[in-house]
Amino acid sequence: MSRQLALRLSPVVAFYQVDVAEVVELLIRWRHPLHLPDGEHPRGRPYTRPFGSLGFVMEDRGRVAAAVILASTPNTSVCKGLGLHRYNTVDLARIVRSPDRRDEQCLRAVLRIARLYLVPLWLGTYAGWDTRSAELCGQPQIEALSSTSLPGTPGNLYRFDGWTKLRTSKGPMGGGRQKPSAANAIADGARGLWIHRYPEPLTTTTKEIAHVG
Repeated sequence: MSRQLALRLSPVVAFYQVDVAEVVELLIRWRHPLHLPDGEHPRGRPYTRPFGSLGFVMEDRGRVAAAVILASTPNTSVCKGLGLHRYNTVDLARIVRSPDRRDEQCLRAVLRIARLYLVPLWLGTYAGWDTRSAELCGQPQIEALSSTSLPGTPGNLYRFDGWTKLRTSKGPMGGGRQKPSAANAIADGARGLWIHRYPEPLTTTTKEIAHVG
């Protein structure tokens, strides 16, 4: 078998959609700051967002090197001034890399792949989301990708990749049925909300183009 054919059959670097539970295992194993063990979860804190989520992994010659979770935005409104809300914005809920030193510089590439090729896969996944997006926007569409930088970090992963910081805030403090945000225990608890706005909204046509080739 030629080297070229071997690479086509077994790509050097590839992204795969996987069950979110598989990504959560990686978040815990790789000690993501929001998934460290605590008194309630001695094996690692689970991922608990109660709405739609999609999981992806990046493999380097069959070795898992990074992972991503895309999700519905935590808040119904993302930014009223920009007209961004849950039904035209998708949230990059988690992005994580392996602690292997070979993967130290991979997250910027993972971030770009996610926003260009993975985000369009959200369209058509959740019928209810598509229906509400069409009601508000005229058709199901994604105008922006949002993400949150961890407390105590400058958010350079986003800043140096053309994202815009909307605000800095702290998570829920808990009370009633609401649990406190895990991020509250990191540094000062203040995290940054960042967005990448697409030049043109992503639609089902964008999704079809992403599958070409």
